[in-house]
Amino acid sequence: MSQIIRAAFCGAGGIVRGNHLPNLEIRPEQYAVAGFYDLFADKAEEMAKGKYKVYTSYEELLSDDTVDLVVIATKPLSTHFTAAKQALEAGKHVLLEKPMAETVAECDELIALAKQNNRTLTVHHNRRLDLDFLSLQSVIAQGKLGDVRLIENRVMYNNYEPSDLVDWGVHLVDQSLVLNNSKLTEVSTVIAYPGKGMEDGGYFDATLRFAEGPAVRVAMLPRPNECIINGTPPLARFYAIGTKGSFVQRIIEDPRDLLNATQNFDNAHPEYKVPDFLKVIQKGYYDYLYETLTQGKSLLVKPEEARNAMRLIELISDSAKTNCTVKASGMISVS
Repeated sequence: MSQIIRAAFCGAGGIVRGNHLPNLEIRPEQYAVAGFYDLFADKAEEMAKGKYKVYTSYEELLSDDTVDLVVIATKPLSTHFTAAKQALEAGKHVLLEKPMAETVAECDELIALAKQNNRTLTVHHNRRLDLDFLSLQSVIAQGKLGDVRLIENRVMYNNYEPSDLVDWGVHLVDQSLVLNNSKLTEVSTVIAYPGKGMEDGGYFDATLRFAEGPAVRVAMLPRPNECIINGTPPLARFYAIGTKGSFVQRIIEDPRDLLNATQNFDNAHPEYKVPDFLKVIQKGYYDYLYETLTQGKSLLVKPEEARNAMRLIELISDSAKTNCTVKASGMISVS
């Protein structure tokens, strides 16, 4: 493989326009865009902008020997498995937009196929690089809180879609499994619509317990209108409690937010300097992927981790349906 990774897109929707394509185009020393395929040809044409190839079929894309990496960003979720399977069988590396696949069984099959074909398979859990998430990890790693007993990982906003349990919630559960990577033991959950399945469950609140380390409360909840009308300060994005103190991290959606008072300790003074912390975010998701593809470095998001995130979504749904705590069966170890 050359040092320039040629990437082609299966799917040409909003996430490609707003995230994937611009992140490739600003890295011309690492990536070149080969082209686009979409079931709706006009979408592919619009995305290509006359600069890139428009494939008339997915088979044409996969038969393009110049393509190293296929970025799969298709809807509905049920299309992920087949598209990824075909790409791996064609000898392509695969980046799947999250969630990984519709079922854990499909995730397992894709992982096995990637190993069989010696191809890289990863999932776009880019929220691991959110500034507020990195800040929380840094505080914990520095020992400022002592032994951490509880972490809250939550978002609150309006206008939820029933599909957000899988679509948005999978980001939160992935982060939660990074925050505590010991063995997950049990899950207890409340979901808005427990009878509709995980793809239409709506907002949720789950408590995760592990063999070691802190419990993690992960939640995606409606934000009361009063917070907006009265201008109430934004709620915490992360909250951590330890033996030496507690810590609140408010949401950071832009590097400039670091200049604001986004961190609150109850008994310690934060020692961050903005220029030092900004060094953490100079590498983006596609930089990490490039290092994997060209230098053999470890993936930022291993497929087994993305698979476990989907299994946890299943457990969250199961707990809500049965209205009880469930044992965390079906999780796999990640090396």
